[in-house]
Amino acid sequence: MRLNPRWLGLAASVLLAVSGFLAGKPYHHDAAWVTGVAVWFVALILLVRAWWALRDEPSPGSLLRTAALWSLPVLVAPPLGAQDVYAYGCQGQLFNAGLDLYRVGPSALPCTWLSAVPPLWRDTPTPYGPLWLAIEGGVAGLAHGDILVMVGLFRVVAVLGLLLCVAAAYRLSRGNALLAASPLVLVHVVSGAHNDILLAGFALAGFALAARRRPMLAGLVFGLAVAVKVTALIAAPFAVLLMCFGGTARRRLSPVTFTAALIGTYAVLAAVTSHGLGFLGALDSTTTMVQWLSIPTGVGMAAGYVLRMLGAPGSFDTAVAAARAAGFVVLAAALLVLWLWALRAARRRPDSAAQPVLTAAGVALLVAAVLGPVFYAWYAIAGIAVLAGTTLTGRLRTVVHAAAAGLVFLTLPDSLGLATKTKVPGAFLDVALVVAVVVWALRNRPAVKALWQAPEPAAPLPAPGEPARDLR
Repeated sequence: MRLNPRWLGLAASVLLAVSGFLAGKPYHHDAAWVTGVAVWFVALILLVRAWWALRDEPSPGSLLRTAALWSLPVLVAPPLGAQDVYAYGCQGQLFNAGLDLYRVGPSALPCTWLSAVPPLWRDTPTPYGPLWLAIEGGVAGLAHGDILVMVGLFRVVAVLGLLLCVAAAYRLSRGNALLAASPLVLVHVVSGAHNDILLAGFALAGFALAARRRPMLAGLVFGLAVAVKVTALIAAPFAVLLMCFGGTARRRLSPVTFTAALIGTYAVLAAVTSHGLGFLGALDSTTTMVQWLSIPTGVGMAAGYVLRMLGAPGSFDTAVAAARAAGFVVLAAALLVLWLWALRAARRRPDSAAQPVLTAAGVALLVAAVLGPVFYAWYAIAGIAVLAGTTLTGRLRTVVHAAAAGLVFLTLPDSLGLATKTKVPGAFLDVALVVAVVVWALRNRPAVKALWQAPEPAAPLPAPGEPARDLR
């Protein structure tokens, strides 16, 4: 008898909560932890199976009800897959104490929840923007040292960001809410409360406003996104494209208005919080992590391992640094190509530019995530969320759904990353991946050239009052 996917997913979510209680506490690896890890993987397999079965569900309402049902068990469990929420709480206490979070880490007080913060981050300044620091301060103040209240409030913020994503994506494409129920969202948004979902919500809302030629409001909302994480700047130039076509003088001035609103919003938040651009100096705080999930870092690691075998062990760090530098060059080129591709599409059909522009923006965010010096599963949330605002079809749909399902397997309940245990094979896997992509591109030059062609316009959205079509 075939089990209903909704109830199978609920059972999986209950098992996830059990794994959190058994293995979610960091730095305590015992028999209960081993059992919890086993339960974790069983739960993830069942959850992925249940969620994948929902891919043909056309009703947004049904999918959102399923997402809410699956969320209930993990909301009462410890944070799963990462311990960042405890660092958020500590940063909030530092903010309330008037310390400069761009210069000191959680251990500067020390904070109430310091023992739960991974040792790597206890002395690390934050790379987040002023709006997120203010939110952290507000949560820490309301929590009054209570860890359950603190975690619960950050989860409320994350869920609000998720709902903003769903609302904006529906306005942009009338698509369904499948990704809101995905394993990636359940683990790293609902449970882990990562702030990437708030960035994604503001970015999608900014795109929805840009598509309706509201440059000042769009710039303001994008300013809020940048004030959460600077990553939002990658998406901002794509939003400009949605306001550049139409021929009127007002629309020609839209990019100026948008940019001024973005900068002004950030400047006000920076002044109010007394935290301006200091995050720039903290952006490299994660680069001490050397793991192969970042493709450039993995290639550099592989080169370093070869150099070690050849008798030059001191060259490992140099190889990683050189590969990361090359990764930034490739990233810059990729972002330019994606923006120009979106520009061609917008020029070809200005009235239906939203879909290709959003597709390019989402891919740009994902490319930036995997080509950066460090990659964690939740870094993909922003790109996947922006792509959820499109009508996702073909191979891109399969790739996005596979990422939303598979990335949760990269960490254990207590945030231990499996990449740290597979450094050598993972590094050479990155090399193989890069070689495969290059070989494919050389052998399929006509297909690569076809990717440059502006896409055909998407089908028009239903008029108000008409039933939404399944545009997946």
